[in-house]
This record gives sequence, structure tokens and C-alpha cells, in this order.
Amino acid sequence: MLAQTFRVLTAPFRLVPWYGWLAIAAVLAWFGRNFLLIAATILAFHPIPVPPIFQGEPETVAEARAQDMRHFRHVRRNERSMDPDMQERFDAAVARLEQAAPDLTDAEFQLALARVQAVIDNGHSNGSATRMVQPFDRWPIRTTWMDGELRVLRALPEQADLLGAELTHINGLPAAEVLLRFRDAFGGVDASFFTFAPLLLETPDYLAAIGINTPSLRFRLDDGRLEERQLGAVPAVAGAARHYSADFILPGRRETDDWLSVLPQGEPLYLQHTDRGYWFEPVPDLDAVYLNLARNYDDDSGERLVDFIVRAGEEMAALSPSVLILDQRLNGGGDLTITASLMRRLGEIVGPRGRIYLLTSGSTFSAGIVNLAMAKEAAPEQTRLVGEPIGDRLQFWAEGWWFSLPNSGFRARYSTGFYDLQNGCEGLFVCPWGSLHIFPVIVDDLDVDIAAPLTWQAYQAGRDPALEAIRAIEASEPQPGPEARP
Repeated sequence: MLAQTFRVLTAPFRLVPWYGWLAIAAVLAWFGRNFLLIAATILAFHPIPVPPIFQGEPETVAEARAQDMRHFRHVRRNERSMDPDMQERFDAAVARLEQAAPDLTDAEFQLALARVQAVIDNGHSNGSATRMVQPFDRWPIRTTWMDGELRVLRALPEQADLLGAELTHINGLPAAEVLLRFRDAFGGVDASFFTFAPLLLETPDYLAAIGINTPSLRFRLDDGRLEERQLGAVPAVAGAARHYSADFILPGRRETDDWLSVLPQGEPLYLQHTDRGYWFEPVPDLDAVYLNLARNYDDDSGERLVDFIVRAGEEMAALSPSVLILDQRLNGGGDLTITASLMRRLGEIVGPRGRIYLLTSGSTFSAGIVNLAMAKEAAPEQTRLVGEPIGDRLQFWAEGWWFSLPNSGFRARYSTGFYDLQNGCEGLFVCPWGSLHIFPVIVDDLDVDIAAPLTWQAYQAGRDPALEAIRAIEASEPQPGPEARP
């Protein structure tokens, strides 16, 4: 019996030759190496917060808030961007909130948590505005900040006549002034703040938290008439937390089929293929290729981003364009390592006398910003930024983790990996390991060279001010001859 068992257990060693086992060992070693690298990266840059144990179900508001505050301390423990002075201010803000928390409304508590997070003053370390509004009733309209105006781009049927209207005043105060009362709840730059802050403005509980009750709204309708209204709030719907205010320029982006959208009169390039996260197509009259990268992660098309990057590079190079237009106005980030190879090839694709236009907005964030820096660093003399200021600074902290507090649902955030696109990044536990083969990426700035904001008038007419600006520049510049192309 023992001999028979031994023969069964040793059969694989008799059937597979020694070199087969050597190959198997090599494969296991390779995957083991990658597993260890992934595990070490998670431990170093993505520490996962563990809720305090033995808390139980809270019986009072004070107990629920105390539990949330205990869990919120993960931000302080794991946020690596804070210097001693910032840590002191953060701790003082937490202590004040712990004292005040039992007496706050739900919206006041969430807004106070966001203000504590804002002490960090880092765009990636903010609370999530979309999650902040999720538990509350909201107006039956959705607005987007468009070149200094709050425009209604979504409405439920009973408010359909407000589509396209400008929200100008709330209780007699300019709407922009009211919006800025939330500014101290979010770190980072203004350009990013305006992409999501209208979410809070549309939520009566948050208006009450800043002292505006029973708001009366003044609209300038699309025909120029002024109208004063009070809007009743409606319950939030499942999935609403996935919609930023800036996303509503895409007509198909709606919370449910009940919502009506503003439909532009034309279909400019940036509004074509809005179901795709990445795509490109030739623009023959400009001898150009338009490349839209709205994200740095896989979309639902079935083509992985890594495969698209390879294909796009080959096919665009075969077209030998004189001009390449890279649209990143809606690129909020993702995996910057996937697009690095193509960003550094853009100058090669257009040739030494070709031009590269990088389209930007306040929604250009995180990996989208790194894409810009890599493209500009590789071909600085050929590159121009067109559009609006980007959504973050050139020194920022990212990586880290999101986590939701157990009772309020507030989605807290801490950041652990440093990016410095002006000076380079150094330090084993400072710079994210997954990006070390890309860095340093160093550029003087990513300031807009040609201002071309998306205005309401242009959006409504189906025009693209950025593409119009590029056409004007190209019409005034000499075109390269065939010998200048690759």
C-alpha cells in the first residue's frame, strides 16, 4: 500500500522531464517575483484602513459621530504629505470637530470633515464631493461651471424650460459667491474645485450648512428673461455618485433616463464617440490626427487601453500627420505607466517640423497631467497647451486609498506617493515604485499657451473653441513639406 501511494505521488516527476520542471520553477519564480512586488507596493503606497473593532451599532448620534472620528484618524496616520505644522493644524481641526460633532446636522458634519481634509491642501487628498451629496435630496436640475457661468445642463421634465439657463443668484447673492463658500472644504487649485463644487450647491442641506435656508433661485433663461424660482428637492438616485458636474457636457451622461439633457446643435470631435474612453481619427483638412484620451484605464469597448496605445501609435505614425491634437480635457487619471510610451513618441509621429497641441481643462487631473508633462518634455519646442488651466499643481501627492466612514458614509482619502513634475522625485518610500521607470519627468510649466475656454455659447452651437484656435494658428503658419515628415 505504501509503495503504491509513493508511485502515485511521484508520478509527475517521472512523467515530466527535468527541464520541464526547470521551466515550471522559472515561471513560478517570475510570478512569485511579481506577486511580491505588487504586495510590497500595496503595503508601501496603498495601506488599507481597518475599521476600529468592537464598535457595535451606535445608539446615539454622538456615538455614531465618535465612531466615524475614530475611523477618520486613518487619514492622519497614513497621509504622507503633511509637514509638522500641517499635522498640528490637522490635529487641532480634528479635536474641534470631535467636540462639535454631536450637535451638527448630517450635512454640517460631512462638510466639517471635508474642511479637515482640506487642511492637507492636496487635490488627491480631498473628500469625495460626489459621495458627500449621495445621501441627500437635491434639486431637479444639474449645473456645470462653464467659463464663469453656472449653466443648467440637466433637468427633470417638470423643469425642462430651465435647460440651458444660467443660475445667476441664490437668495439675492451671486451664485458664484455662494459656490465659493465651499472653497475651504477642498484643497488643491480653483480649476479643479469648479469641476465638482456645483454638486454641493444643488443640495439644500449643504446650502443650509453654510447659512442659506429656503433658497430662492434666479435664472437667466436662454431667451434672456430673468425668472425667480424655488425648487423642491427630490431624492437622490442610485448611481448619482458617479457623476461629476463637469461630466454633464457629455449629453449621454445622465443619472437615469428621466433626466433631460441639453443637446448641442452640432457634433464637434470631442462629443463624438462619448461611449469610448480613448479613440482617434484623422482630420484631413488640418493634415492632423485627433487623439482623445479621456481616461487612463480600460473602457467598456473591449479593447484594453494598453492594446489601444500600441495600435494608435502604429496607425497614427502610418498617417504621417503634420499636426497631432491630444485631447485630455476630461482625463481625470488612472494608470500613467500605460500611456507613457505613446506620450514620448508624439514628436516622432509628427516629425521634426510638426506641431503637437495638448487640450486641457480643470478636469485634466492626476495621470492626465503626467501625460501632458511627458509629451511636453519629449518635444518641448513642438508642443502648445490649448484650453483652460489644468486641475492640479505640478507637485502633488497621489496613490493612497479611499475609505468610507461607517455611519456618515463620508469618503475620506489619504495620499502616499509624491510626484514632482518640475524638479523630479527622489526617495524609495516617497516616489511610487510602479512609476520609477518613467521618472523623472521634468517640465518648466504646464501653463496654457492659447486660452480657449469652453463657453456656453460655443457648447450650445456645437463648436469647439480649442479646435477653432488650432485652425486659426495652422492657417497662419507655414506648412511643412514632405521632407520634414517621418
